Amino acid sequence: MLPGAKLPVYMRLKNEILADIKSGKYPENTPLPAVNVIADSAGISVRTAYLAVQELVKDGVCFRRPKKGTFVGGPENLVRHAVCAVWTEYSEKTPFDYPLSSVFYCGILQGCGRFGITPVLVSGSPEEVIRRYDRSREFDFKGVLVLDSGKFDAAVELARKFPEKRFFFVNYVMEKINDLPPNMTAVVDDGYRGAYRMIEHLISLQCNDFVIFNVDLDPGDRTYCDRLRGALAALREYSVPVEAKDVLRRDRFKQEEWAFLAMTRLLRSGRRPQAVFCVNDLLAVGVCRALEAEKVTGVAVAGYDNLYPHFSEQWGFDTMQVPYSQMVIESLRLLSSDGESPERVIKLRSELVERKGK
Repeated sequence: MLPGAKLPVYMRLKNEILADIKSGKYPENTPLPAVNVIADSAGISVRTAYLAVQELVKDGVCFRRPKKGTFVGGPENLVRHAVCAVWTEYSEKTPFDYPLSSVFYCGILQGCGRFGITPVLVSGSPEEVIRRYDRSREFDFKGVLVLDSGKFDAAVELARKFPEKRFFFVNYVMEKINDLPPNMTAVVDDGYRGAYRMIEHLISLQCNDFVIFNVDLDPGDRTYCDRLRGALAALREYSVPVEAKDVLRRDRFKQEEWAFLAMTRLLRSGRRPQAVFCVNDLLAVGVCRALEAEKVTGVAVAGYDNLYPHFSEQWGFDTMQVPYSQMVIESLRLLSSDGESPERVIKLRSELVERKGK
């Protein structure tokens, strides 16, 4: 269950009755107490107790015999519900500190609703979660969605430990992404082609003098490296010269502020590029702020990701829309399609978002 969701009373009662069935209190093919007895015992309304029993019937845990009551079913009556684990860091502050998580969860809700899968957030050991669902009668554990770059190595190890399960690593282009176990698939943005497309777009605007702003991510995460490679490849292909000094880079901390200061220094040195390509939108905002502060016009600024659409709208720079939600939806589609063997790495295409100037 996703964070913040609270079970209604009838679902909590359903789980309590289910626990009693598993413990042997109500053996197979024996009747449950009457609904009014269950209601009195639990101190709830008959309607609520009826809904709880109805859920057990829907799940196939119980079945009804006309005029005789509700009985505990055997394995042949059981309807197993598809479940997938979502493995990521989460706290109450996550949606505010890491907006990408909110975009992922939108994809989870859409995909799970479309393909009939129940998402379960991993709390504690993912190995224990997998084993717990494997022991249950009513769930069909499909696999794991991994949404954090820092969990890559652990996810690979887990996939090798559970070769019968399917694992999907979403969004991050890791250094060892082409060496995944057979039951693990990475679903990522095609950053190389996306950046190549953006440079082509800027060249079509008659830009022939470029500066690139890059970010060095954590070791092993090559997401921005692919974007940089694509940009440089396009510039070479169109014979646009770029020197090493034209590629500015920074670590992942305080990116917007660094871009503002770096662009300010560049402008005050007398450098006036026709275009600035940034590997993400935070950098593009910093560059635009510097151009505005220095009262410099006529420089085309481009970002990448469109994670914060209001940034490109406010500052009027073009960007590439990374299909974050679609990565999750595609992973869930593959997870629900038994027997389909996807490629080890699936690269989805970003779309160019053109903005009018401010």
